[in-house]
Order: sequence, then structure tokens, then C-alpha cells
Amino acid sequence: MGNTGSNNNCNRNTSKNAIATIVSDTVNGYVLFHQCDSTKPVSVLFNLNGPKNETHAIHIHQYGDLRKGCESLGPHFNPTNTTHGSIYYHNMPRHAGDLINNIDFNNNGLFKFMYEDYTISLYNYSKCILGRSIVIHKGIDDLGLGQGAKKEESLKTGNAGGRIACGVIGLCEWEHF
Repeated sequence: MGNTGSNNNCNRNTSKNAIATIVSDTVNGYVLFHQCDSTKPVSVLFNLNGPKNETHAIHIHQYGDLRKGCESLGPHFNPTNTTHGSIYYHNMPRHAGDLINNIDFNNNGLFKFMYEDYTISLYNYSKCILGRSIVIHKGIDDLGLGQGAKKEESLKTGNAGGRIACGVIGLCEWEHF
């Protein structure tokens, strides 16, 4: 996991931090978000424990409503009303909530990774993820590349399957990572 360096010159008094804490029978840990100011990308740090040697889809969902558990969190966060895609294919649209699409737990059941995301924000209202949620799915995200009978759902959800873990994204204390 490398440091992208976006936090090196942040003002502690004006930068924002958020966290989604994940506690479930399957996956535990957190996703931490840091943004120096509204003109900078959001640094996203994943620190998760889960099933050894498994891959699961991960997305930001529209709501932070846990009244019905992970099922009441709504669809993927999609403020620009685009089709599902991937950060790894620059020539295709993607939901802001697509994040990195999948998390790959290693042979110790760990997943740690950091990247910068320009499609989400802790400031800008239309792109703001505060009060939304992180959902980890049972299946693997097909990156919006599904074919045949799976194509329509692929462009909505990446055929990621059911929801196995989730957490609401809320403000947290300043964290320099």
C-alpha cells in the first residue's frame, strides 16, 4: 500500500475525514476517507478482514438507512446517472459509488489498499458521500462488462450479488494517512 501524497500539505482545520466501520459475521474493518479541500481528490484507505483468498464487490450505496440492515441502503451512489463501470477502464462511464469495484482478501484474510478518487467528495453536495454507505457484496463485480442475459444487470450493479456486510459513512477525527 503506497501513500499517494495528497495529504502532505493538508490543513488540519479545513480538511475533512470520514469512516465507514464494517462489522459483520463475514467482513470486519473500515474504509477511511480524507479530503484536503473541495478541489482535491478523496484519498480512500481500505483496511478490511474477510474470508481468506476470496474476492467480493464493494460499492458506495445511496443511503445510510440501516433500519432493514444492508437491504435498506438503496442502489449504488450514482449522482451523474451513468451506467455501472470501473475506475480501471478510463473510456467507460462509471457510478461514483463504484469505487475500486472489488476487494481481494489475501491468504490471511486481509485487504489493505489506498487510492485517490475524483468522483466522490466530502464537500461538494452533489458528489458528497457523507451519510451514504459502504456495501460489500457476496459476488464479484463484473465491472459493467456482463454479456447476454447478464448485460442489463451488469450496467446497474455489476452483477455483484447479495449484500453481506455494510456500514454508514460518517465524519471522524482528522487522520493523516
